[in-house]
Parts: sequence; C-alpha cells; structure tokens
Amino acid sequence: MTGDGTKRIDACLKYFSPPCRLNKAAFTNYKPKTKEQAEALEICKKYSIADIEQGRGLFLFGTWGTGKTHLGIATVRNLIELNPELFGARENELDIYDPDRLNYYGLYCSFFSTVDLLDALRPGSEAKQQKAEQLFHRAKTDHLIVLDDIGAEKPTVWVEDRLFTLVDLRYRTERATIFTSNCTEEELNNRLGGRLVSRIFEMAEPVQVTGPDHRRS
Repeated sequence: MTGDGTKRIDACLKYFSPPCRLNKAAFTNYKPKTKEQAEALEICKKYSIADIEQGRGLFLFGTWGTGKTHLGIATVRNLIELNPELFGARENELDIYDPDRLNYYGLYCSFFSTVDLLDALRPGSEAKQQKAEQLFHRAKTDHLIVLDDIGAEKPTVWVEDRLFTLVDLRYRTERATIFTSNCTEEELNNRLGGRLVSRIFEMAEPVQVTGPDHRRS
C-alpha cells in the first residue's frame, strides 16, 4: 500500500502505541505451540469491525509468557491494516507541534499497560496530572483499547475504584476492550471484586491462552 493509506496506517499504529518490544507483533509472527494457543489465534483473527461497533471485546487469559499481549496487539494491527480508512489518529495536545503530522477521523485504538496507567493516575505534579487526565480520557473513550495485564497491580481500594470507574464507563457506553491477564476469573474476583469482573465477562469473550513460557523457550 502506498500514499495516504500507508501514512494513515502508520499514524493509527503510532497513536495505538504498543510497547516497543511488541511493536511488530502480528498474526504472522505468532507461533502457537499448543492447541489452546492455535484456537486463541483463530478467535483473534475473526475479531471484526462489527465487534468494535457493538462493544464486544476479548478476555485473553493464561499463565505468563504465552503470547496474550502479542495476540491483543496483533488483533488491532490486523484490523487497522485491513481497514485503514475506518481508523483514526488524533494529535496529542501535549506533544510539540509537528507540521507533518496528520489527524485522521475514525475508530481510535489505544494500548495501555494497566500498571503504568494506574501509576500515571496517582497524584503528582500539575504536568503529571494533565498527562494523566488525557490518558484516562483516551482509556475511557477510545473505540477499542487493549488493557494489558489487568490483575497484576497491587490490590487496594484506590486501584479497585479507578479500574471500576474505567471498566464500568466502557461497559455502559459499549466501548470495546481487549483485556489480557495472568489471572483466572476467581483470582480476579479476589483481587478486584466481583462487580468489576462481572462486567468484564459480559463485555468480553473469554479466550484461554495456555502453553510454555516462550520467553524461556
């Protein structure tokens, strides 16, 4: 693809902002080693624009190192590359002005590490608070987000409250969310509370991703 199509894809993926180590994560470089991983890959490949529009998400869960985050990122990348005209990217008001940067209107997608997002939301300087408010606004309102590693954060009343605020708003406004977690449903219940977990399982299809730790294989 050339011209505006390539620029738009690049802009949308930059706005999506996955972690550098997984910036190139795609379906083509995900190598399933178990039946469950192969099934998870097929489910993610079928995730569609209609799912986003209807607020349906995925809950990718399993032990560490099985490729849950890779699959979450690859799912979004696949949708953007297949349908670039439907996706958008908007300028970050806190960034230095770039005359070559283009805003595109469409479906907005963002990646958030749950731990990093919560850390950003903790009280700090005025500049930190301004950035945190912007991130939290994106997390609440973008059409599709990947909320990575939910359940990894130390459980406190404040953490449960912040996460419930985010998940509940996305639940009520039918915004699609791809969750990843090392926790089972029972473990999430114990860490974050049943009212939050109940919403997650209504919002998102559970997809088990089990297998060996690829980081050590």
